[in-house]
Amino acid sequence: MERPAPLILRAATGLRRAVGFLGHAMGLVAGWGFVLCAFFITFDVLARSIFRVSTQSTTEITGYMLAFGLSWGLAHTLTQRSHVRIDLLVNRLPQRIRIWLHLLSLLLLGVFMAFIAQGAWDLVDESLLFNATDISLLRTPLAIPQGLWAAGMVVFLALIACMLLENLLLAILGDAKQVERNLSSRGYDEEAQEALEALGVAETKP
Repeated sequence: MERPAPLILRAATGLRRAVGFLGHAMGLVAGWGFVLCAFFITFDVLARSIFRVSTQSTTEITGYMLAFGLSWGLAHTLTQRSHVRIDLLVNRLPQRIRIWLHLLSLLLLGVFMAFIAQGAWDLVDESLLFNATDISLLRTPLAIPQGLWAAGMVVFLALIACMLLENLLLAILGDAKQVERNLSSRGYDEEAQEALEALGVAETKP
């Protein structure tokens, strides 16, 4: 019979799942935003070539959508372990060393993102202070797209912090296998299984 996880670990896991759920929802919004960008651009191109008219705002709107869509997809990408990593040397090391390197890489990513998130919110604060708008016909208040972009950075940073806490506790408790499952890069078998599931032909596991 497995021993129940300590309360602090269960709390950390619950917090990580909550932030991960938010990141997943933001990732869905970002994905559909990219689809909407494609429709905007296609419509503008066809309107220019056929009717000789233009919305005059497609470049501005799609630029904002791409910017905040990028930041809103970061947290979901992390939960799926889909960020690009080069593990050529790490994978050759013993597991007890690998897990601490995984944690170190997550910590360094968190430090980097803390600077990015701080800078993003400083930019929003400055735009609010000066009531800044863009120079297009829409005169969009810059704090709106900048705020959406900064929000994605903050959620990404929050998820990093939650994952770092959860997996640090797992490492201290000696559950190296779970740390490895949570933080290691995805293998070819996992990617192949996901592709099969997307096609609806994945094998049913007993």
